[in-house]
Amino acid sequence: MKETIFLNKELESLFLSGDPFEVAGEIKGKIFRKTANRITKEFSFKGNKYFIKLHYGIGWKEIVKNLLKLRMPTIGAFPEWKALKKLKSLGIDCPEPVGFYSKGTNPAKSKSFLVTKSLLETISLEEALQKGKFQELDFPIKKRFIEKLALISRNLHKNGINHRDYYLCHFHVDKNMDIEKEISLIDLHRAQLRSFVPARWASKDIGGLFHSAMGFKLNERDFYRFIKIYFQCSLKEALETHSRFIQTSRERAFRMFMKPILKEINLSFSEIQKDTSEYLGRNEDNLRWIAKKKYLSKNLRKIISQVDTYMEKGKRIKDERGHKIVRLNLNEEIFIIKKYQIKGLLHYLRKFFSQTRAFTAWKASHWFNAAGIKTFNIVAVIERYNSLTTTESYLISLNQPGERLDEVDLNKQKEHLIENRLSSFFKRLRWIGFNHGDAKSSNFILFKKELFVFDLDISKKIFLKFRVKNKIIKDQRRLLKSFEEHKKTKDSLIKRF
Repeated sequence: MKETIFLNKELESLFLSGDPFEVAGEIKGKIFRKTANRITKEFSFKGNKYFIKLHYGIGWKEIVKNLLKLRMPTIGAFPEWKALKKLKSLGIDCPEPVGFYSKGTNPAKSKSFLVTKSLLETISLEEALQKGKFQELDFPIKKRFIEKLALISRNLHKNGINHRDYYLCHFHVDKNMDIEKEISLIDLHRAQLRSFVPARWASKDIGGLFHSAMGFKLNERDFYRFIKIYFQCSLKEALETHSRFIQTSRERAFRMFMKPILKEINLSFSEIQKDTSEYLGRNEDNLRWIAKKKYLSKNLRKIISQVDTYMEKGKRIKDERGHKIVRLNLNEEIFIIKKYQIKGLLHYLRKFFSQTRAFTAWKASHWFNAAGIKTFNIVAVIERYNSLTTTESYLISLNQPGERLDEVDLNKQKEHLIENRLSSFFKRLRWIGFNHGDAKSSNFILFKKELFVFDLDISKKIFLKFRVKNKIIKDQRRLLKSFEEHKKTKDSLIKRF
């Protein structure tokens, strides 16, 4: 049975006292992560702290599964040992590798471990963001952190290394956020080393990094600042030359960000909702609903339980064959309730193969918000169904103050503002691969220099890239028709689009 071992002198007395892998398994320490095939723990020896990562055989089933998905399976500790050595040679700070052991030639059953020196007095960037430490920094220091991350990323990919778990939690910084100290990169057990990193894999790394930064009040300028440093060119040149790479990275970030959210907001409740969830739902007596916990007041609960009754009490805004809209003032809380109903036999049959328009709008609003597009605050969705299909659905939103765009008095200042906001709106739609479907001016509200979009019930995620462009162009043409009486604004928007 083939054995390979590398140990720094300070560890020889520990691991050479018996079978190295058995010794490693018996070491007492704080367990940080434990899976079926891997254990990571911190231990102390002769006054020093170390991390040890034990790898057990992953089995042929896991190997075959990865290969069928055209992915290289992670086998043992050697890839991380090799990656850490490579990073050290490139001057990228990382945990110092001090021990490696491998036993067995069968990749499905081989055992191995990696020992590194512990990173002392550090904190992960994700933890720093969660605690607000990063946000509290002065702008020049934040800027320098972003620049350092971009340079590390560039150095990795330029030298043939892709991380595959490239998230902020794997970057460690000084616990006092001292920018003069190094940023360390950890957890390279899935890293791949090659002569060069294909754009596909590089964009996966960058997409993962962007995803882990979402939700932490890092703005678009931070993103572009990273891009400039990563490509070592002006922003204009980066957007022109590397547009496909940037878009692919963004798409991956949004997909990863939305994946757990889409599970939570699903009306089918395929999984039991966790107490930590921001949503609460019920599915009983041919009625299912889901609501944002934050807004689940007594008033909203009343509406959900007797939605048709409260719709009769509201002020009617629209009453058409397929839907009705009312504004309801209930104990000083103002709600907008939109009811979708079956228009006829053909519409009834179509419902067998599609989700309700209320749920479509609910899902789209989360995608839009992830991209920084402001929408009406949808707080609950209700569906009434029978044994065959959904018969009625309801969308409940908080009232959004402001002026409808088709009613705004367009002075010079407002024209410029609206042009900027609409241009940004379509740009962000491209990021997430969505169209609005009915992007007329009456479906936008201007409030305190911010643009809010509503009527998302035919908004769709488009998976074919060439169709995204066509659908958005159609949206833009629909919008431009709304500005026929404002030729100057229309001409300016045409140039921007």
